[in-house]
Amino acid sequence: MTGLYADVVMCVSLVMAVWALVDLIRGRSSGRPFVIGVGVFEAFMALFVIGGVVQAFTTTHDFAKVEFCGYLLGCLVIAPLAAWWNRGDSSRAACAIYSVIFLLMPVLILRVQQVWSGSYGA
Repeated sequence: MTGLYADVVMCVSLVMAVWALVDLIRGRSSGRPFVIGVGVFEAFMALFVIGGVVQAFTTTHDFAKVEFCGYLLGCLVIAPLAAWWNRGDSSRAACAIYSVIFLLMPVLILRVQQVWSGSYGA
């Protein structure tokens, strides 16, 4: 669960966060290209989650599988929830929400990696 793909997903998330912050600073609302970017990010996250769940249930590695899957599902639903919340919103607040969400995603992915590598009950 700690590999190049996780790093790519975190980098894409940070690029999206910078994009949202630039739009916020410039006073522009997030447009159609940004929403397409959210969709691309969500496709990356879907592959990450599918790979993580498959690894979780096919490994003999001892870790907190329920917590691990919970973090993975949280990673998967946050961006679509932000998009749903911001639907039809043409204000700068949408950019602020997106920037916070996409800055949060690398933190969640790092937490997924911590749960994967650590043992529980200690």
